[in-house]
Amino acid sequence: MFKKQDEDFDEMAADSIRRRAKIADLSWRRTWIGCCAVVVTFATVAEMLSGEKGAIAGVLITAISFASLTKCESDLRLLRVIERLQKDKDEKTTA
Repeated sequence: MFKKQDEDFDEMAADSIRRRAKIADLSWRRTWIGCCAVVVTFATVAEMLSGEKGAIAGVLITAISFASLTKCESDLRLLRVIERLQKDKDEKTTA
C-alpha cells in the first residue's frame, strides 16, 4: 500500500539537492503543524472546561495534529542524519 511512497522517499533521500529542499520544507511544516497543534489543544481544553459536547471532535483533531507532527519530526530527523552521514563521507574522501 505504501510502496510507492517509500520508493519516492528513498529516491528523494538519495538525491542531495532534493533532500536539502525536503529538509527545509519539513522544518517549515513542522513549525506550522506544531503551532496548529498547540492552538487546537488550547481550544479543546477550553471547550472541555466549558462543558461543551464538541470536545470529542477536538480531542480527535488534537490527536491527529500531534500524530502529523510526530511523523514530520521523524522524517526530518532521518533526513538530517542522512545529510550528516553524507557530509562526513564526503569529508573523509577528500581528506
